Amino acid sequence: MSWILSYVLSSFLDGCLNDMHFWCLFVLSCDRFVLLRKTNLPLRMDWEGQKLAEQWMQIMLVVFAIGAFITGFFISSFSLMVYIYGGSVILTGLLTIPNWPIFNRHPLKWLDPSEAEKHPKPQLTTSSVSKKKPTKK
Repeated sequence: MSWILSYVLSSFLDGCLNDMHFWCLFVLSCDRFVLLRKTNLPLRMDWEGQKLAEQWMQIMLVVFAIGAFITGFFISSFSLMVYIYGGSVILTGLLTIPNWPIFNRHPLKWLDPSEAEKHPKPQLTTSSVSKKKPTKK
């Protein structure tokens, strides 16, 4: 029964989201979650993109925390502060966790195996091995 539900939902969403490049759907199926995913985005961020996403996350969480605290303080509502901050955590996650194209501006260029064979591999020498410290007598 759950396979039918997952097929119907995926068919429906495939028709609705046909123009989008990325979507995910979790469906409970046979006591486990199945991830239905359609993407043509790169699956991994480059190093600079990871650094940028981390910086955005830290800045956004601090700014939203301060904003939520000030709002909750002036309205005198702790629950509103928690809701604002919870929503901001979700918004921050939506902006920094997916692999958006802005995070892939510096792709890594890997060598082809044939090109890698042309370059010599570094060799360990005895001088690069750490020496024992002399003991004092």
